[in-house]
Amino acid sequence: MTTVTLTPITLSDGSTVPGVEKKAMLGQGRLRSVLVPEEALIIDDWAFAGCTALEEVKMPRCMLGRGVFKDCRALMHIYVEGAGDDVSALLAEAARQDITYLLDLDKAGTPEWYELWDAWLLRFVNADDAEGYSGQVPCGEEDYGTSDVSAYESGRRREKARRCLLRLMNPEGLSPEARSIFESYIAEHTAGSKAGEEAWQLLLERYGEDERWYTAFAEAGGLNPSNSMMIINRIPESLARMRSFFIRRAGGSTQDLLAGLGL
Repeated sequence: MTTVTLTPITLSDGSTVPGVEKKAMLGQGRLRSVLVPEEALIIDDWAFAGCTALEEVKMPRCMLGRGVFKDCRALMHIYVEGAGDDVSALLAEAARQDITYLLDLDKAGTPEWYELWDAWLLRFVNADDAEGYSGQVPCGEEDYGTSDVSAYESGRRREKARRCLLRLMNPEGLSPEARSIFESYIAEHTAGSKAGEEAWQLLLERYGEDERWYTAFAEAGGLNPSNSMMIINRIPESLARMRSFFIRRAGGSTQDLLAGLGL
């Protein structure tokens, strides 16, 4: 873990405080984890922007400037004092998406903050899958990797499923109403679903080796009696642990399930 060196930061009133200077570690592509000393009172603009391999940050509850974590697409946890793993994961997601009002570290982990976080996700889940498509090509956006509208919409559904699963895996402060909506989205986009299989495709292609993700998927209703055999049949032999999990989760006789699979 790399410890950041603090420097005097000049505020608008002319006073100085210890902090991380503007663009301090901009574009350091090999940086994976960072420790910001507890004396820091501010992290200035774009301090870690473009650190594409950065996964973990430990820091005090200080002020954040603009775009501090812009384009930190690997970021998984932002640990702040007095907050647990759920807060760290949700803060990292807010930073990845540059949702500035969710990066108020003084409020992170409060009931009001969770409510704001879930309202943000609910707006995204309820938004039209084609939203933003018309500006994608002119603006050079590549978030969903295509200029084809159907593929773009599918990419949006995969992203909605990913964020829903992330929230379900980090459920502190999650209301029963919001939980029901996020679980329903997974259940409606599982294998064999007419609405699309994006939740299942995301799981299989990206998180097949991470039991937390496929457990959350199954518990949200992604696995059901009508698609259990379909799911098990689609899991490649290289994902033996995942395959075994879904066989057990499907219930009934393991021997019968294996026989149904021709094994």
